[in-house]
Amino acid sequence: MFEFMEYNIAPWGHEIPVYFFLIGTAAMVFVYAAAPAVFGNVFGGVARSMEPFQRLGMVISLVLLAVCGPLLIMDLGQPGRFLYPIIHFHWTSPLSWGSLFLPLFGVCILGFLYGLLKNQAGLMRLTGILGALLALSMPLYTGLDLMVNQARELWSNPTIPLLFVILSISSGTAVVAVVQLARGQMNAQTVEFLHAFLYLALAVTLALFLAEWVVLMYGSEEQQQAWQIINTSFGLEYWGLTFVVGILAPLAIVATPRLGRNPALLTLAAVLAAVGAYTFRAVFIHAGQLTQIYY
Repeated sequence: MFEFMEYNIAPWGHEIPVYFFLIGTAAMVFVYAAAPAVFGNVFGGVARSMEPFQRLGMVISLVLLAVCGPLLIMDLGQPGRFLYPIIHFHWTSPLSWGSLFLPLFGVCILGFLYGLLKNQAGLMRLTGILGALLALSMPLYTGLDLMVNQARELWSNPTIPLLFVILSISSGTAVVAVVQLARGQMNAQTVEFLHAFLYLALAVTLALFLAEWVVLMYGSEEQQQAWQIINTSFGLEYWGLTFVVGILAPLAIVATPRLGRNPALLTLAAVLAAVGAYTFRAVFIHAGQLTQIYY
């Protein structure tokens, strides 16, 4: 087995996992807040349970987006570098598309808020649909940013973009659940709506986690090295916070009908899932930079 050391690490510091986590959370919070305007009476009108959350949800999404900008600039070192992917746009670069979609996503949030204040249903529906598509692109492009690094086999995995989208559902659901519980607005319809999203997100996360486990154990030499790094340097984060706290524990809660429909326990499950959503990203980003890619 090859040796690894901290000198192998690329300059993606702690700002990047936080940025990836927050941008995905902002995206899913937007989707929840825009759901009544986008889906209306589809699926029996269950999305209308989010109507009391619309205005606050848009503000939360905007605040999270505003925090993400400085985090990205901190990692880049100079504010002007944020413009490079746009000025030197290349259609094959996920970073270029992400840099373009970020401000457009902010415009959609502002447009939806304006429509909400002026009671313009048409504008809310238009910005809600466009914003939801851009929201989907937020975790998707961050996953693609990792996937295109062919030299790093831990990242160069087609499941990473999907995984990041799924993890965003967990963290976004946590924010909505905490806010609605604190406001006393976790009625039966809201609980059912959030429960469906969280249950699906956790089930898919477990499947992808187990698939990644098998790939790393029986994969290439670099993947096995990454597996060694994860178990030696990030064992607590990976097995403790991600697998047990962030996947198994919340999945056990939502899979139990009496527990999963309890507003407080559902919120607890969502918060635990959000913890796992962050640590999963953090471990992958850090461990992926430690593998020795030049033998």
